[in-house]
Amino acid sequence: MCIEKAYELLKQVPHTMIDSFAVVKQVEEYRQFWKPKEIKIVLLAESHVYTDEQDSEVKYKRLAINEIIPNYPQHFVRFVYCLGYGENEILERTIKKNMGTPQFWKIFSSCVAESANNEALGFHKVLKTQTPNFEQRLKNKVNILRKMQEKGIWLLDASIVGIYRSGIKNQKTIKRIIEICWKNHIANVINESQPKHIIVIGKRVENILNLELEKLKNITVIPQPNARLSRQEQLKNYKKYQSICAKIC
Repeated sequence: MCIEKAYELLKQVPHTMIDSFAVVKQVEEYRQFWKPKEIKIVLLAESHVYTDEQDSEVKYKRLAINEIIPNYPQHFVRFVYCLGYGENEILERTIKKNMGTPQFWKIFSSCVAESANNEALGFHKVLKTQTPNFEQRLKNKVNILRKMQEKGIWLLDASIVGIYRSGIKNQKTIKRIIEICWKNHIANVINESQPKHIIVIGKRVENILNLELEKLKNITVIPQPNARLSRQEQLKNYKKYQSICAKIC
């Protein structure tokens, strides 16, 4: 009910194109699928990527997905928890511009890595350039998601609707969207989850929710992985994920 209330309020924000509620529900279904029994660390990102209704009607090749992970949600959305995002081979039809978010797979891989050694971070296992075999790469991704679930690491977004690729550029509008979602849904989810630590992914989320985040304990802010950082700075940040998660989980 909280997510429905937040969505109805978002529809009232002027000049805003948002996902259909069916997309919002499907994103939430993926999020709940991978929700740990005990949440130790919340990765608080900004949002999934806007998904139009035509793309959201696309399903998996059922036999292919069932072999890897039974009882998985059915529909495509541009969300990292959706295994079809960035992996057209497993979908019933090709999705245009389905690049996925490899930088978030690097975050996930870092979170479950046993050490901060460059090789141990395991990026090669989830990247198409280094693991071109589709089936093996997909199995590697599922293995990482299962490890995250076992360790109590959960991805949560500050916005229930996709901001990226939605055409929403006005910073005041983005701020309003995140504030509505926080007040009417996300804050409740965090309060109920009682995580030991929250890693905020991105300075914009921190800036918008600054006063609210100050009320919480054990917060670490790490820049977006696609921010204008050098390769060394990016690697340093991935190692920070590994360090925090290894200490707490």
